Amino acid sequence: MAQRVFSMNETMNNDIIRHASAMAGKASFIADDFAQALFPKTDVHFNDRMRSNARQYLRATIGQIEQRICQIATQELGVTHETLVKIGQGGGGQSFRLLENSGLLKTVEIVQHLFIKAQQGELAARLLQKISQQDLEATLTRHLDHADPAVAEAAMGLLVAQSKATGAVGEISASLADLPAEIAFALAWPVTAALARLSDLPGSQLQQATERLLASHDESASVARKSDRLAQLLEQADMTEDRIPHPMRDGLSLFIARLARQSGLTSDQIIGFTAEPNMVRFVVAMRAANFPTQEALSVFAALDGDDHILTAATYGEADQDRSAALVSSWAAPSAYQNAERILADDSLSDRAK
Repeated sequence: MAQRVFSMNETMNNDIIRHASAMAGKASFIADDFAQALFPKTDVHFNDRMRSNARQYLRATIGQIEQRICQIATQELGVTHETLVKIGQGGGGQSFRLLENSGLLKTVEIVQHLFIKAQQGELAARLLQKISQQDLEATLTRHLDHADPAVAEAAMGLLVAQSKATGAVGEISASLADLPAEIAFALAWPVTAALARLSDLPGSQLQQATERLLASHDESASVARKSDRLAQLLEQADMTEDRIPHPMRDGLSLFIARLARQSGLTSDQIIGFTAEPNMVRFVVAMRAANFPTQEALSVFAALDGDDHILTAATYGEADQDRSAALVSSWAAPSAYQNAERILADDSLSDRAK
């Protein structure tokens, strides 16, 4: 049998050696990765679009953090380094490549944030199958002539924030202004370490730039904060006709913010509920907020992505008081809920002895 001959130059050979060495270092984690794929702990389905969007969003966010750190270092702190200058000018970052398989991005906080952003992108894609982008934008412009100047100002603020955070159709957007402070912190320091490694600079020079970046981070300009502000003002205004929020009347961000306020939950929780099978907790949240049956069915149809149907009988069978009690328990701090579950499990174990 003829022997296959692989022609490779010295550079390629070194590259293969480098990748082979790196793979050897990570080989012990293969079982963990495979186990997670084979034995998921929830019934939530993560489709290819969500996985692709999460990765695209993470890469873009790290790129923006990396670029801003380099800009501060070279333009404000006087650091002179060809690689940092190039990255600061938008010449293409390298931190993501260094960080993606390091495990530094696989923290609970970061992964949870990626899940919420990916599901938010999924909901936006579902809405655009039922209403045009132009009509969605009109959901906010109608508030620009509101009798209360504060409402009109808040609507304009949300429109501006959304315009900065919206990518091309079909693409998930990334904006530093939309990062929660804890996520900005969790991402900025690994990026700083990656930049120090890539540039061979003392970490202290880049750390100062990162500290400036984090000190100037302002969540008040985010879509989430702008949505919550408008939701609060609309709640205070006389809105008899629009008392019940709807994504096709409010747009996705404002709808989520309004339901969050009415239910006592966070916007991230509302988004997460829509990823669960049959959106059962989302339905319970609507029931707890006392959505009329037809409104609830319409909202469900607008956001569902699997051709499920919520019937009036099913919705009506959910007791409003029990739904409100459940939602109240979900609104408790997550650390408290986790402790409560662990204590309940321990109690059951003690009884079994």
